[in-house]
Amino acid sequence: IGSVSENIRQLTKLIDFRINDNSFNGTIPDAIKLCQELEILDFSHNDLSGTLPSGLFKLSTLQYFYLRANSFTGSISEDIGQLTKLNHLWVDENKFNGTIPNSIGLCQDLEKLHLQESGLHGTLPDGLYDLMNLQDLYLDRNDFSGTISERIGDMTGLLDLRLYENRFSGALPSTPGFCEDLEILLIENTNITGTLPQEVCALTAKNLFSIEYAALRADCYSGDVNVAPFIECDCCDTCCDHVTHECHNMIT
Repeated sequence: IGSVSENIRQLTKLIDFRINDNSFNGTIPDAIKLCQELEILDFSHNDLSGTLPSGLFKLSTLQYFYLRANSFTGSISEDIGQLTKLNHLWVDENKFNGTIPNSIGLCQDLEKLHLQESGLHGTLPDGLYDLMNLQDLYLDRNDFSGTISERIGDMTGLLDLRLYENRFSGALPSTPGFCEDLEILLIENTNITGTLPQEVCALTAKNLFSIEYAALRADCYSGDVNVAPFIECDCCDTCCDHVTHECHNMIT
């Protein structure tokens, strides 16, 4: 209980600052910018709020940055691109608005990007597809729209791609099939239509069914015989109804 004091400015040699899973409230002081040796910052699961101070984006040594499950608002600044050493960025379960900044593409060491249920919207920036080392991309339960670029196939390190419960539209490109290590692909409850590409289905035998829980989910089921499913899929292990959100395991 309590807030993060402005006196944090005195901890100039601080490398690892974790106050996760507590009841801290208030805002993050801009004075945190003086902690220039910080590598790990974990504020997850508190009652923190307000906008992100500009000082956060001056922590050039930061590698692991966790803000999940708070009540932060405002946008994620384009200055995020200054955090070029970031490996993990988890800002999910907040109340942000705005879009993903294009400068995220400058964070070339990013492996895990968790933006789910964060209040973000808009189309995906080109810079996102520059993250060649990304393994986890969680965009689910937001208000993203537009199409998924063929450039997603450039992100060859992807293991886990979650797009569900957004307003994405158009067909899924075949290029995720180039992500040869992809294990999880969840695209249900979007407006993605068409036929799931064979290049993606080809991953099922290798990776997508290698784990215990549903790994390939899409809107490939309709409970109304007069309404065609949003997506045709011969390889999904779970098919969902776009209207009712009812899902069925297709593995027998």
